[in-house]
Amino acid sequence: MLDSLWVISLYIVLLFFSIAGGIWYATYYRKRSRWESSGIENSIVGIFGLIISFTFLQAGNAHRERFAYLHKEANNADALYRYSREMPDSFRLYTKKMLQEFLKNQLAYEQSGDIRFFYDAKKQSDAYWANLTALKREGYNGPVDKIREYFDQLQDTVSLFAYSNYERTPAFVTFLLVIVSMLIGVLVGFMNGVREKIHYMVPVIYFVTVSLTMLVISDLNNPRLGLIKPSYYHLQLTLEYIRNN
Repeated sequence: MLDSLWVISLYIVLLFFSIAGGIWYATYYRKRSRWESSGIENSIVGIFGLIISFTFLQAGNAHRERFAYLHKEANNADALYRYSREMPDSFRLYTKKMLQEFLKNQLAYEQSGDIRFFYDAKKQSDAYWANLTALKREGYNGPVDKIREYFDQLQDTVSLFAYSNYERTPAFVTFLLVIVSMLIGVLVGFMNGVREKIHYMVPVIYFVTVSLTMLVISDLNNPRLGLIKPSYYHLQLTLEYIRNN
């Protein structure tokens, strides 16, 4: 729901006007009647805090899950290459070339978002799997089963990581967070505007805090477009290791 820059910008503008609207209504209300606090205002803000904490936690867990997939992928690629060294040199060199091209294509896909790199990597993995199957049928006694196992895990983690980048916080939860944050904005503006002397510090702090929090949640939800991206350093190290050994 908050996946694009213009939607986030629109939300920030609406949040600002919700606070300003609360202050404006408070000045109008103060001229006609006297406000008496019911004491429930803090409870309402507390409920909002629970909602935003839940959303933040969910987005952060998804981010950590992507890191786990990347580390698992690098470990599987490393194990696959190590077991291929027990095979004839021709197959080891073929595995080395395949893994280099496979990892290069994946890194290019993650950095550019060009789906062609992802499909090229899938074609390479399909061809390698066909070769492994042929060796198995020929009754080769080498560590083919181990290589097949790690290669299968490598493909699984690549697919899981690729599709995890498109998982988002449920739209209804995000919608609830947006609506509640604006209502609280009206309340914050009103509670500070209804006093004899208007204090702007609390509305400003609320505006900045909520805006930054929503920006971070949006960034964690959309690693392809956001600034917070998983580190590919482990994959790059694995690629360098395979290239130099």
